[in-house]
Amino acid sequence: MNLLFIPQIINGDWSWLKALLTIIVVLYACVFVSALIDLFFGVRRARRLNIIRTSSGFRRTITKLTNYFGLLLMLSLADIAASVILRLPYFTVIGAIGIVLVEAKSVFENIKQQDKSMEEFQKLLQLVFENKEEIKSLITFLNSKSNEIERTAKQ
Repeated sequence: MNLLFIPQIINGDWSWLKALLTIIVVLYACVFVSALIDLFFGVRRARRLNIIRTSSGFRRTITKLTNYFGLLLMLSLADIAASVILRLPYFTVIGAIGIVLVEAKSVFENIKQQDKSMEEFQKLLQLVFENKEEIKSLITFLNSKSNEIERTAKQ
């Protein structure tokens, strides 16, 4: 059982090891950036909906990153074990792509929720405009009652 990267290290073939480490670093960085993008869009949606941002929400992001990097580390170890057969870190690549896709879905859900709240607001405005005569008569009625109360209070 001969690991493929061990002979390169012994022979001093550092270019292959540098390329492999570059791939791993890029994968980890992609996962980190995707989680930050999700955090950005989540905070943006909370601001628009006037939802209070608390430390527990930010802790969830840190917990999520810890879980993601733990998974990537396990997949990287599986790639080291599989380097007997495979030359590239396929498990880490598949795991990183899966995590990035999950985060992308989360971002699209945040955007969709924001669009949904805008649609609800538009429907409410449309309902107000459709019933503007009734609203106008209600305001007139309330004003007349208010004037009557003021007149009786002055007497």
